[in-house]
Amino acid sequence: MNIVDNFLDKSEYDKLYNCVFGKINHTQQFPWFFNDSKIEDVDLDYNFQFVHNVIANSKIESPLVLEVLKPLLNKLKPKGVIRIKINLTTKTHKLIKYPLHRDINIKDEKDIEKLKKDNYKIAIFYMNSNNGYTYFEDGKKVKSVANRLLKFDNIMYHSGTTCTDENQRVVININYEV
Repeated sequence: MNIVDNFLDKSEYDKLYNCVFGKINHTQQFPWFFNDSKIEDVDLDYNFQFVHNVIANSKIESPLVLEVLKPLLNKLKPKGVIRIKINLTTKTHKLIKYPLHRDINIKDEKDIEKLKKDNYKIAIFYMNSNNGYTYFEDGKKVKSVANRLLKFDNIMYHSGTTCTDENQRVVININYEV
């Protein structure tokens, strides 16, 4: 696990922030799409989020947003990108922890060994500071701090929370190959 604060230069971060929290360009408002299941097959209050898929299954779905993400990707230096998804979780009255999961479905030990060998990683870029966090099976927590990048192995069980001190918690989730 690797944490880098102030990952982007201030001007790069500001441009990305203004895009995600406002407009992609001078005329187009940033589009959010309702996802009624944050974690599949879980019966839990507030198990929803708003998402914006930039890349899904290695296919570009949002070229304008991808352009704004280039400074982040240039610093991350992935060999390939499987998915980039921007997640917006709304404020709740009490902090809600979502169940641990892996971003890629792993059926058996052979899948785990292949993922280890193939060097797939996850990067979470925190767009805003709030009292939410990402947590891991071993109990480690990473606070949501604006312009922070968290990198870890794709096979690690992890999850996130809501926040109670801001209207939204926004993270950019990148599944990539190194």
